[in-house]
Amino acid sequence: MKLRISGIFAASTAIALFGAVPAFADDSCPAYPTAKMDKIESTALEKEFGAVPAPKKELHFAYVTKTLINEFWQDVAAGAKAEAAKYKISVDVQAAKDESSMIEQLNLAQTVLSQKPDALLLSPQSDSNLAPVIEAARAANVPTIIIDDARTEGASTYIGTDQVAIGAKAATFLHQTHPNGGKVAQIEGAAGSPNARLRIQGFKEELKKYPNLELVASQPGNWDRLTALNATSNILRQTPDLAGIYANNDGMALGVVEAVTGGSSLEKVAVVGTDGIREAKKSVGAGEMRATVAEFPFEEGQLGVQMALRLLGCQPIPQWILSPQAVITKDNVKDFPDPKTN
Repeated sequence: MKLRISGIFAASTAIALFGAVPAFADDSCPAYPTAKMDKIESTALEKEFGAVPAPKKELHFAYVTKTLINEFWQDVAAGAKAEAAKYKISVDVQAAKDESSMIEQLNLAQTVLSQKPDALLLSPQSDSNLAPVIEAARAANVPTIIIDDARTEGASTYIGTDQVAIGAKAATFLHQTHPNGGKVAQIEGAAGSPNARLRIQGFKEELKKYPNLELVASQPGNWDRLTALNATSNILRQTPDLAGIYANNDGMALGVVEAVTGGSSLEKVAVVGTDGIREAKKSVGAGEMRATVAEFPFEEGQLGVQMALRLLGCQPIPQWILSPQAVITKDNVKDFPDPKTN
């Protein structure tokens, strides 16, 4: 789905919503400064730009996420709220019912923008469904910070890890698990998701380095545990000698674990996921899932608030804040405790 809006209409929408362009740290402070670099590691931000500027007045942020069904997005929201609380910033969190409700998410984002937040944090369903809101926010000089998945043109900045590298790490792990080769499969995320597209790309490209690993199936799981379970069951019936499966997120990977437990054995079939959610780390620790290529959603939520404050403080923040990733296995899972969300 492509949802676009002209710059003129975006500007008129912003004026209708706000009455006038709001003032920020000072009257000349743009929410969209041009940075000298395209991207920066999140760990290098303080060295490059100094401390996060404290707000000079009471602020209100809004965060519109994909869904709160998935633990990953719950943790992003928790991280944003925890960081905002340090600065006494209120955060309104809104979420669509699931990860395919693009129109519902757009309506939510339009509603929160009409409430005149000082900054708008977004985790879009696709790279175009929230484009109208982003353009309207830009016309009103409201910073827009994309947190993970759908990097959208026109936003102030994007916070997320290298998704191609995530898929590649999963392929490398399966090679390490089966150095003599074997048949492997992939369970894909939703078709409209940039994260899914890039993880699929990274996995397939990296597999080409290991010709003794044969990709026999790559089927959609749509970020859904039950769909992934059923897809895996079908793959196992067709390929009983399967050696490994990579699922584009941990929710699907847990469905894969259920299917493998019923149709083969976890000793025989190595299951790798992505995200590092709590249940996945428990599964890895229990020797079920072999690994998860983890992102750090709580920290991404914290970064979202920090980038909003840096933008409001007139800092020339790059277009991409590169957040960390790590391969979590049974050997190191203890080194990655769950975030404290309360």
